[in-house]
Amino acid sequence: MATRITDIAKAADVSPSAVSLALNNKPGVSGEVRQRIMDIARDLGYRSVSSAQQAGNITIKLLKIAKHGHIVNERHNAFITEYLEGIERGTKRHNYKLEVSFFNKTPVEEIVDAELRSQGQGKAGGLIVLGTELSAHELNFFTALSRPMVFIDTYCPLAVFDCIDMDNTDGVFRSIQYLYQMGHRSIGLVKSSYETQNFKMREEGFREAMDYFSLPVQEKFIISIDPAYEQAAADMDRFLDESKGVHLPSAFFCMNDIITYGCMKALREKGFQIPDDVSITGFDDLPSSSITEPPLTSIRVSTQQIGERALERLSGRINGAITGQPEKILVSGKLMIRSSVKQL
Repeated sequence: MATRITDIAKAADVSPSAVSLALNNKPGVSGEVRQRIMDIARDLGYRSVSSAQQAGNITIKLLKIAKHGHIVNERHNAFITEYLEGIERGTKRHNYKLEVSFFNKTPVEEIVDAELRSQGQGKAGGLIVLGTELSAHELNFFTALSRPMVFIDTYCPLAVFDCIDMDNTDGVFRSIQYLYQMGHRSIGLVKSSYETQNFKMREEGFREAMDYFSLPVQEKFIISIDPAYEQAAADMDRFLDESKGVHLPSAFFCMNDIITYGCMKALREKGFQIPDDVSITGFDDLPSSSITEPPLTSIRVSTQQIGERALERLSGRINGAITGQPEKILVSGKLMIRSSVKQL
């Protein structure tokens, strides 16, 4: 394995930041310490990251993982592309190469095994993993890899990796707050039958927000449906059939936009007018959300910012500027107000 700044710091009995200052010829260390660091770096065969970057020798690999494909699929391509655009901006700034690998319904153990084999060939300096459909348990498989890595679109407090994700709790709160301000006091939740870390936090955020505004959580209106569009519409249609004669909430918060589209389809086919009969909000603000009928109120996720932040974090891990314990970074979104919510 190539010598890293942390290796030099340990040998010189100084901090990684002192090594970084010395190697980059910046003030902040004495001449004696600087020379000792330079000598140790030479003896250990250290090759500066900057020279490797200039040669374009560092490759960053993005692992796009669709464990079951009910969330990471073609309907979310625009969403994932924005992550990629943020990552690409960072790779260009650092002169890294970028490689994207897509795994469709491949067991996580096999993905890790494939990366272990390529690791021996030195193909990637670091990994960014799209962990949308991965469980907290499956993140642990990646500890077998010794290269730096950052997970995006997932959040696990116990993960031993850096995770950069949307602030789900904040986004849900903004949605419920808006519904409350628009006069809604009976609000249902449409959640995913496939659990992810993001969906789990959105349900927790929903319950917390409802409690904050002293609104009752009606368990009979917490509806679990498939997150794929066609099945979401069918599941919602079945719920509406089973709930004939039951007075629906005045509004529903849906866990993501694809689920929302399916719900809107089912509601329209049952004769409900949106938002006159029932209001609805989503999460993700996919491009289609501005042209649905009616245009959908949704939380816009800062996907490009998350992608770019992930690359910067990974770069710091690669060059030794960032050391220590992993961090969990949450990036807030923005409520995009459109006409799917009625003022009561």
